[in-house]
Amino acid sequence: MLNLIAKFLKVLNSEESPSAVGWAIALAFIFAMLPLFSAAKWVILLLVAFLRVNLSMFILFSILFPLLAWLLDPLFNAIGLWLLQNPQLETFWTTVTTSSVGQSLALNNTLALSSLIVGVVLLIPLYWGSKKLVVLYRNYLKERVEKLYLVRMLKATKLYQIYQSMA
Repeated sequence: MLNLIAKFLKVLNSEESPSAVGWAIALAFIFAMLPLFSAAKWVILLLVAFLRVNLSMFILFSILFPLLAWLLDPLFNAIGLWLLQNPQLETFWTTVTTSSVGQSLALNNTLALSSLIVGVVLLIPLYWGSKKLVVLYRNYLKERVEKLYLVRMLKATKLYQIYQSMA
């Protein structure tokens, strides 16, 4: 756990591209929201492998976001149920769920469907927001945070030694 925190701090304080961090957080959100055995998770992993994404941040947020997914499951279930039971979309869902792509993505599952839709809808806002927060932190907060008493105390701990060994 200390290693993950150290990597998080290293990425925030490094010259790593804010875009790489933003994409890592946005893709980790979709990855974490999807059900465990969804083919869409493999698509996300392929994107992470081929795009310029900060792997440390992707792993860290893939660990943190499932807690949010657990809290949002009742909402996602209601959204998916509404979409699948909507009479105006019945023929659309019949076509989609009988296709091989629809079956591999488990789009007949309320959680899989709504998680994928919410993740895709929030992909760009999460990317831009995460990118903006990294830039704001580096430009305005980094120096102030380093002057805090708590941060100076942490620099005396093993966590900071781990962080320094990675830097």
